[in-house]
Amino acid sequence: MLIDAHLHWQDPRLERCLPDLRQILTTASVGMAVVNGTSEEDWAKVHGLGKQSDRILCSYGLHPWYIHERSQRWLENLGHWLKQDGTPVGEIGLDRWLRKDNLEEQVEVFLAQWSLANEHKRAVTVHCLKAWGRLLELVESHPHEGPGFLLHSYGGPVEMVPEFLNLGAYFSFSGGFMHPRKSRQLEVFKTIPMERLLLETDAPEMLPPSDWCFCPLSDTESGKAINHPGNIRAIYEFVSSEWGISHQKLQEQLGCNARSLFAPSWQL
Repeated sequence: MLIDAHLHWQDPRLERCLPDLRQILTTASVGMAVVNGTSEEDWAKVHGLGKQSDRILCSYGLHPWYIHERSQRWLENLGHWLKQDGTPVGEIGLDRWLRKDNLEEQVEVFLAQWSLANEHKRAVTVHCLKAWGRLLELVESHPHEGPGFLLHSYGGPVEMVPEFLNLGAYFSFSGGFMHPRKSRQLEVFKTIPMERLLLETDAPEMLPPSDWCFCPLSDTESGKAINHPGNIRAIYEFVSSEWGISHQKLQEQLGCNARSLFAPSWQL
């Protein structure tokens, strides 16, 4: 069975196009899909998806793009969802790509969620764009006390890989890195030990190259191509080929990695 370590099935684009979640997971042979919440508004939707299938692992967090929308009781509300589902924390993080004007506010919100994850001994999924140095400083000064944390769609420098590894990081590879223009980051991923690697679609984002889109999909409203969760199979095949590892061995290793990171939230 395949593991999709990070996606957003609550996104309205996927809700409109793919209402039959259970059928898609079965057809794509997905044993676990980690659906990451990004704002207070979508946490209930994520929870609802988890109720539709036991192959969905819910994760709740406040993404840096949406911190300006948070309520006064946002952290209390997040704690409620964590207690209810026993889930990981995420997607949280730092972003100096789309939001350059509020980094210190992002740091404050990140640390509040990081501390909550430590309190509950939960895994954390982290988003980071153009803020890798600051993220490393924060993780070094506030050590993770759970089973580990996932740097999803890792786009950081190769030099930081050993430092993050020593701090408990896992790294997830997405279809966006399969494009030829991303060959440099592909080489970064090849330096990561296989026991700390996971794969993700980040659907509906991070669309693979067209010749690797085994499950083409377009948004019913805009007509634009979006990433189908079923493309996780293409990512497995690509990594199997690039890393020179059999598909079966890759599945076994990534299943073990997912158990190490997401247990006790999930039993594979």
